Amino acid sequence: KIFNAVKGGDKKSKVKKDKKYKFFLVSTFYGPKQSDGPIACQVESVLMEPFFQVSPGEIRKLTREDRERSNRIVTQSSTAFIHELSSLGRVHIKLMLTADEFFEKISSMPSDGWLVDTKNPLLLVVKRTSF
Repeated sequence: KIFNAVKGGDKKSKVKKDKKYKFFLVSTFYGPKQSDGPIACQVESVLMEPFFQVSPGEIRKLTREDRERSNRIVTQSSTAFIHELSSLGRVHIKLMLTADEFFEKISSMPSDGWLVDTKNPLLLVVKRTSF
């Protein structure tokens, strides 16, 4: 898993106070069958935010000021989020590439390694519903 608080929002804005951050999580998901292989997906920040006591920008600031407290908040919050996400339910995903980019990517890679590439995930989890 890869987790961070990264810049998000309006990239054109040069005003420092408009700088917004979002949570960034890439995780490997598996299907319900034993034969289903893994696939790396990025998780939408808004799905994680209710589990955190502070905003992504505040986490970044707190990391510089009190890393131990920041790590504790991230560990507790992300554990609760992962527990919720891993319980039975449906996830709604969208492809992060255009159709042309997707077919170009899969034709240029010799194996299914692109399915589990956590640096360049193909899918974005945008919603989760329980059964």
